[in-house]
Amino acid sequence: MGEEEIGVDLGLTDQIACSNGITYSRANLTRTHEAALAVAQRARKKRRIRALHAKIKQARKDWTHKVTTAMVRTAKLIVVGNVSSPKLAKTPMAKSVYDAAWGLTRTFLSYKAMRLGASYRDANESRSSMTCADCLMETGPRGLGQLGVRVWCCSHCGTVHNRDHNSARNILRCGGATLAPGIP
Repeated sequence: MGEEEIGVDLGLTDQIACSNGITYSRANLTRTHEAALAVAQRARKKRRIRALHAKIKQARKDWTHKVTTAMVRTAKLIVVGNVSSPKLAKTPMAKSVYDAAWGLTRTFLSYKAMRLGASYRDANESRSSMTCADCLMETGPRGLGQLGVRVWCCSHCGTVHNRDHNSARNILRCGGATLAPGIP
């Protein structure tokens, strides 16, 4: 069992952003195999379609297993934001939401944490990306129109934040962590 307390922000471009500054990212597997799937679907080749979907699923599962195992081995506490993938799957971002496999990631983190003796918690992540992790003022980008803003500066304390890592730090705080030195 590790000694770190890690807050986790699940995202679409970077699948996992941790409060310790580490980002885990992989290519969007659905979009990578999109052309081959389209060809097989137009040709009505059901076996090939099933094989491509299985390949995508296995690659996603393999990557998630490796990343979650690495995270749990270094952590004594993992706090994950309670993002709702079923709600976001009804938006234009649905394909990316399904490809990110947030439910799979949360399930793997949960059972691996239990198996390796770490604690796992879900935390409310509302307003976590717009709240400065240093001064706790809500000065960050808001709303759907501001999702493209990945780096922002707090107008109250002047700290420059990466949106995902800032959110992960706030999620860790909301999860009741005893924050280690260096994590305000």
